[in-house]
Amino acid sequence: MHWGRLSDTIGRKPVIVTGLLGLTLSMLSFGISKSFIGIIVSRALAGALNANTGVLKTIIAEITDETNVARAYSYMPIVWFVGVTFA
Repeated sequence: MHWGRLSDTIGRKPVIVTGLLGLTLSMLSFGISKSFIGIIVSRALAGALNANTGVLKTIIAEITDETNVARAYSYMPIVWFVGVTFA
């Protein structure tokens, strides 16, 4: 909810870029953590900075109309699974 308010204030693109960079840094810190506390902090950071899903759904709702909104929403899981497969 906070990320949605922020995206209404400063724009959607900066929030998405912040979320992606934050998620990248937290996953990198998760991979190089040497302690249990480091792992917990990096996962908490990932949860706090990952605001992309809600903001992306808002963007899809804004750029589509009633004739193609269902198709646009159906592509979101496909993109997610392709990314998981290649990662």
